[in-house]
This record gives sequence, C-alpha cells and structure tokens, in this order.
Amino acid sequence: MEPSSASFPAVVGHERVVEMLSRAIARGRLHHGLVLSGPRGVGKAALARGLGCALICTRAPARGCGECDDCRRVLGGRHTDVRVLVGEGKSQTITAAAAREAAIRCQHAPFEAQAHVVIIDPADRMHPAAAAALLKAIEEPREGVYWVLLATNLHDILDTILSRCMTVPLERLGAAQTRTVVEAALADAAEPPSGERLELAISLSEGSPGVALELLGDDSLEPTRALLATTLRAMELGPAAIFSGDRSPLWSSWKSAVLATPEPGERASEAGDEDEAEVVVVKGPKGRKKKSRKKSKKKRDKPKESAARQRAAAARLAELWMLHLRELLRGGEGLPQMPRLSDARREGGELVAQMQAVQRFQASLIRNPNVRLSFEQLLLELAPPA
Repeated sequence: MEPSSASFPAVVGHERVVEMLSRAIARGRLHHGLVLSGPRGVGKAALARGLGCALICTRAPARGCGECDDCRRVLGGRHTDVRVLVGEGKSQTITAAAAREAAIRCQHAPFEAQAHVVIIDPADRMHPAAAAALLKAIEEPREGVYWVLLATNLHDILDTILSRCMTVPLERLGAAQTRTVVEAALADAAEPPSGERLELAISLSEGSPGVALELLGDDSLEPTRALLATTLRAMELGPAAIFSGDRSPLWSSWKSAVLATPEPGERASEAGDEDEAEVVVVKGPKGRKKKSRKKSKKKRDKPKESAARQRAAAARLAELWMLHLRELLRGGEGLPQMPRLSDARREGGELVAQMQAVQRFQASLIRNPNVRLSFEQLLLELAPPA
C-alpha cells in the first residue's frame, strides 16, 4: 500500500525526502543506516523524529499520524523504541560510553514496537572510540533496528561509518516554511519578538529555522545591527572616522557588539549566567575545614574582548552586512535603520565590489589573529577616495 502525500508528523518542508523515505518504508526497503546531512538548523532532528513516527505508528504506517499514543511518545522523547544519543559538553561530543550502551541495547530491540530507531545527534561530533563501538552494530543491525545519523559536516564522520549508510542530503527551507516553524516555536513565548526582529532573524537564517530561533535569543543581534549602521557611516566619512579613537561612535559600537557576543561554543542565553561552586578553607578550633558555597559566575567574570569573541562578532557583522547588500542589490532599501547610501554607492557594480570586499574580510577572519586590524583595512578599502 503506497503512503499518502502528507508529511511526517512535526516536519515542515523536505517534501522530496519525506516522500522517498515513506515509499521505502511502505515497500520494506528502507536502508538500515541513514545519514541526514544538511546545514545547521534546517530540521534534521525533526525529520528523524518524524521518521520514527512513520516506522512505529500502526494507525498511519509509513507516515505517522502524530496523534496516537506511539506518535505522541516519539515526538515527546518518551518512546522506548526511539533512542537519541546527544553530544555532551561544550564540544557536543558523542562519547564512547554512550555509544557502547546504545550498541548493547540494540541487541535486544525492538522492545514494544515493530521498529527501533537510534538517532545520533550530532554524528559528526562522534569520538573515534564511539564510532568504533558503533561500527559493527551499524554494519550488522538486528532486524527492525534503524540508525539515523545527523550531520552538518560529512567530512567529520569516519569513512567506515559512511560506507555502511545511505546519505540523505537536506536543503534549506523557503522563507515561508522557515517562518512557519519559527512562529510555531514562539507560539507560547511570554515575550514574543517584534516583527522587525523576527524578519531580520529569518532573513539571516537563510532557510534554517533553528538558526533563526538562536538569533532571536541572541543578545548580540541588536548591538551588531547598531555596529553595522555606525560602520556604514564611518565608511562614508573615511579615515577621520575610522581612526578617531576608542571613544568614537565606531569603536564604542564595536566594543558593545563584541562584549554582547558569546564566546564560540557558548550559547548566548548561558553566557555568564551559571552559578559555580567555590571551595573556601576556614580555620576553626579543630584545624582547617573545607566548605563550599555558591559563587555567581556572572558577578565574578566580566566579559572580555577576547580574540575569539572579536572574531565571532566580526563574523556576525559580516553576515548582516552581506544581507544588507543583497537587499540593496535586489532593489530594496536594505536592512531597517541603516543610513542611506549615495546613488553612486547603490549602483550594481559598486554593491558587488562591496560584497566581494566583505567576503574577503570573512575569509581573513580564519587566518588573521588581529581582527580589529582586518576590520580597519576593510573600511579603508571601501572608504571614498580622498
């Protein structure tokens, strides 16, 4: 029996991939190892859970109804036959211990449904020992066991794992689909973002709803937009504005944006918010005793303009700048609250030249340790001739 044309539960977009997977399930020919690859935030995890529904649901086989008890438990992360291995720590590494436990567990699966699904997220952050522990389980799976690996960078997955799986590439969503996912995620938000901020996040995400949601929770977005506006003014004024000192509008905005940007690997909402246990040695009548107390990390550590933080802020600035230039190139007014460029600056050739300069700046961030110097060079390159 061929499945209907409806999507998997809780999945928006990826129609071609959903149809292919659904037909494979209906025909009993779904590959036991799948690698869902695509840009960060495009919905790989949602598709993996939807696939779990399609494999387990008995009310709507090969699709999943999204309403039965099995589907609700799969989507809620409570089904015994859908196991999710997630990364640990800041590096989000899949550990060898977790991999071994999943491999042993799969020897006795499925437990209550007709299929057992193991989702590894992110598979491109597996420790080599973890990949080795899973190799045999993926190569010779028990009947009814399916491995679904989620990856942004296929090059970081061992070839021995990839050769035993079928790679399924996922594309970015359209703007309307991205908005649908983001608005659904924000439906119960106590303080929904303004329409202008929402549109900016969706535009910057380039079809990745997960990235759009991260941007909406990122306190550095507004300071970076203010930095872009100040940068465009300084670019028009030339060296006098570029080399006007740390208290000038340009470098004051630069400092604000950098300090608001989280360190790489640190989520914006977590930057400096955690409390940390501090061991204090106290002298008493019977000698030295150790006591622990909570010390606010936020109060103890003030954010610094580290090289990593400057690089992250500059990368975000370049993304906003490129978005602004693309909008101008399409004939629009660019991002809101940006200074208007002169007619000569708005010509197609001039806009393309600016985009190329910003792209070179983006590339230089990887190899140039002095981010501020690279930024100054960019502004001098784009400043009007004396």
